[in-house]
Amino acid sequence: MSICTYARSITLTLPLAFTACAGQPGSDSEPDSVGSSTAGTLDSTGTGEPTGTGDSTGTGEPACVEDDLMPMPFAGPGYDPANGGLQEPLQDKYVASTTFLVLRPETAEEFIQTVGAMIPVLMANQGLVGFSTATSAKCGTARTLTVWRDQMAMMNFVSSDEHVAGMTRAQEFSTTGTVTSWEVTRAELPLTWETAMAKATAATPSY
Repeated sequence: MSICTYARSITLTLPLAFTACAGQPGSDSEPDSVGSSTAGTLDSTGTGEPTGTGDSTGTGEPACVEDDLMPMPFAGPGYDPANGGLQEPLQDKYVASTTFLVLRPETAEEFIQTVGAMIPVLMANQGLVGFSTATSAKCGTARTLTVWRDQMAMMNFVSSDEHVAGMTRAQEFSTTGTVTSWEVTRAELPLTWETAMAKATAATPSY
């Protein structure tokens, strides 16, 4: 699959996060400020097969176990799984970031359109190594995982018009959200979703 085809497929997976959440018990109410449950974890390959289930931790995770989480394969301009993984120039250290959202079903279409507008900007960033998204229809959640060559590359995307447009509507699209970033070594790549989910769980929810 080409990177362009892969990028387009990202937006096609987003509606899955809304398929069942409207019918879940308590879907009309917002979670409290700290949440009540952590997500299930994935296997180390990021294939989407759960290796365990979460329990109540009060860390901002949804009141729902994401045992149906559907991650896309990690790929991008700097990481090609079909061509040896990490691409030149290799570095000793990189910057990783992950986001977590509990989505509002009533703004699903607008959320999908807003994210779709970000994808070309993301893929055009020369400092992007790779990215993946994951959604849970059961819990109505969406997650992202990105790896960058440096902090400047990440902030160039964060400050882009398309991303700012999404950030300013974050509370319109979701009831709670968490974002965090950290430094990783080359040996840690590709990052697993288990790692990304643990980082999000440990971080303080943004709202």
